[in-house]
Formats: sequence, structure tokens, C-alpha cells
Amino acid sequence: MKWLIAAVVVALVVLPAWGSAYVISFLVSMLMYVALAGSWNLFSGMTGYASLGQGLFFGLGAYAFGVSTVLLKWHPVAGILLAAVVSGAGALVLGFVLLTTRIRVAYFAIVMLGCNEVIKTVVANIKAVGSSSGLTIPPLSNNLIAYYFLLVLAVGVTAISYVIKHSRWGLGLKAILADEVAAEVTGVGTVAHKMVMFVLSGTLIGLTGSMIAWYWSYMDPYMAFDLALSFDMVVMAIFGGVGTVMGPVLGAVIMSAVKEGLSTSIPQFHTIVFGVLVLALILWCPGGLMQVFKRLRGRLTGGPRPAAGRTAR
Repeated sequence: MKWLIAAVVVALVVLPAWGSAYVISFLVSMLMYVALAGSWNLFSGMTGYASLGQGLFFGLGAYAFGVSTVLLKWHPVAGILLAAVVSGAGALVLGFVLLTTRIRVAYFAIVMLGCNEVIKTVVANIKAVGSSSGLTIPPLSNNLIAYYFLLVLAVGVTAISYVIKHSRWGLGLKAILADEVAAEVTGVGTVAHKMVMFVLSGTLIGLTGSMIAWYWSYMDPYMAFDLALSFDMVVMAIFGGVGTVMGPVLGAVIMSAVKEGLSTSIPQFHTIVFGVLVLALILWCPGGLMQVFKRLRGRLTGGPRPAAGRTAR
């Protein structure tokens, strides 16, 4: 498995030498979703606190980059660093308000969705950042900059997920996912675990937003804080296997390819067909694609079948 992953990464590194502009554009979009789904999974998949507004940090990162490069005339690298700081700080403040008050899991998703909409409305009414018209950002000199940045970010997010899952910290997160009250009784610092993962997730999503803003060379509040983006990263992680290392990667890759294929073949109905396909898989196999693969491997090797997967609470 590790050799296969390494081979895929190497192939992605050398692919631009032969890929067309269309292929590069598709791969940039795919890598963006891999990074986003993986970053969402770092917090929601590992703690059980499903967030429907994690795209908020994408918007913060995108606008931090836009403001720094357009209004402040900073170098784009400085803008990317600022995006990481702003999105991380935003996650820290929001996490402190929500996670230290021990908000119920069921309410957390709705509150995050509401926060996204509030920030979007506020930004859309700030004239200094273009209000609802947004900001026109100086374009990339070469789109491969975005490609390789997102490739490194996607691989990095996946590697971070792997390291955490196989660490003592990961055991604490597993305990929180299973039973937060019991985890706290046994000495797990539940608030600290949740805060660290929330800030890490927000920072990585903000970094993704900064590069996409540069790649698109334009950003407005409705693009930056689009709820569809938040929903996409959630669905992709669940589709692949929430709480697993490779699930969000598989979900993002396959869903990106299916979405692209449907949008070109049946543009009028691709959203409906895509939704039906995703719903069918989730109902058939709640653990996502990773559970399907484990079932197939169990049948081929004669081993026990895995139990039904658990999604974020």
C-alpha cells in the first residue's frame, strides 16, 4: 500500500510535463478538495464534532491573501503566511468560544454554519475589501505554482493525519470520539485535544484558500464563504471514510472525477445524478469507500468482515 501511494505521488510530480492545461486545471481542483477534505477530517473525523462551516477558514485565508497582496502590496509568499496566521487565529478564537463552553455536538455543526454566514455578510459590507464585488488579485505567473503547492499541502495533510492516528495523541482523540465524558474521566485533556485539532484544521484550510484565491485571481464573499464548499469537503470525507487516513483522499479524488465527468456529459442533470450516487453509497455503506475495500479484502483473504463504519457525530 505504501509503495502504491509513493508511486501515485511520484506520478503526480512528473505529470505536468505531459498534461494539458485542462488536465492541470482538473488536478488543481482535485488536490484542493483532497486538502480540504483531509483538513476537515483532522478535526471532525477524529473528534466526532461535525462542522458544516469549516469553509469559513477557507474564506479567511483567501481574504487575508487578497488584502495583503492587493491593498497592502505584500509579496504573495508573505500573503500566504498571513493567511495561515489569520485562519489559525480565527480558529483559535472560535474554538475557545465554542469548545471550552462544551457546546453540544448536535449544535456545533449548526453554530459553525451560522458563523460562516455571519462572516460572509460582514465581509460583503466592508467597502475597504470591495464589499460584494470582491477583490481582483494579480494572477499567478505559472499555474504550476498552484499545482505543486496544493500537491505538497495535500500530501502534508495526509501525512499529518497518519502520524496523529498512530500516536499517543491519536489515542486520546479516539477516546473522545468513542465517549468524551469517559475520556475526560480517564485523564484525557478533551478541550486541549479538540482545540489543537480545530486550529490545525482551520489553518490548513486557510492555506488552501490563500492559494486558490491566487490561482483564481479573484475573490468575493460569495465564493470565499460558499457553503457548497463546506458541504463538499464534508461529503467527500464521508464518501471516502470519515476518521480514516486515506478515506478523504479517495473520496475527494473519486468525487472530483465523477463530478467532472457528469458535468461534461449531462450538464443539466449532473447535480441530481451525483447526489443520488453519493446518497446511495452512504446508505449502503456508512463507513464509506474504505469500509467497502476492507469488506472486499476480508472476502478475498477469508478474514472477518469489518463492522459498520462510524461517521462523525
